[in-house]
Amino acid sequence: MKLWVLLIVLALVSGAAAAPPEEAIAPLDKYTTEKGKTLGMTFEAKLRQIYARVYHCRPWLEVHKSGLGFTRPAGAPGDDRYLNIWVWVDQKITPEFAALSQARRASAMFSRYGVDLLRQLAADAEIFASPALTGYSVILTWLKPNERAGEGERAETLGVFADKGTVRAFVAKRIGAQEFVRRATIVAFDGRDRLGRLPLEIWEDDFATTYKLKDYEPEDTRLGC
Repeated sequence: MKLWVLLIVLALVSGAAAAPPEEAIAPLDKYTTEKGKTLGMTFEAKLRQIYARVYHCRPWLEVHKSGLGFTRPAGAPGDDRYLNIWVWVDQKITPEFAALSQARRASAMFSRYGVDLLRQLAADAEIFASPALTGYSVILTWLKPNERAGEGERAETLGVFADKGTVRAFVAKRIGAQEFVRRATIVAFDGRDRLGRLPLEIWEDDFATTYKLKDYEPEDTRLGC
């Protein structure tokens, strides 16, 4: 499990701020191996497409600086690469959400936002077919209930990592949520304090595809949001 921890901690240390595409997509000079750099170069245009769709079609999500790219978890043996997206979720904290346990909050966030992001990452057949790609990962961070936004705020973070075959099978509903959770690596943080493996649950939530912000229209109508 510790293989995944540094990835999350580094993201938390660097803060949660929206980044334009040239900053949100991991630059080539950040890759430490030829495998990672080759993936970044080969699929640069596709990463921009993924970013554009999230930016325009999911305006409540903010992709973190260098938050979209082909991650190699720090400390992992070998050079397994995961197509990763790290986002800050900008949402209103309701009393009902605040009253949930941490595990239920994480489950609600992944059901609403994480599954949708996994589906978008896994949708590209060319990226999926690359023998250099091991899997997909989604990192979600949101303001902890009863914490004030601004300096010193405390956030909650959930990271979910799975091999590409498992992700494809899950989003295609060839395996169920329980089997996906069993196969996935799950990391959670309260602020910068690592939690144990949360008993993650996943349920159907169509928010991402049905919710429309009032008076908001995507700038790029070609995306078909």
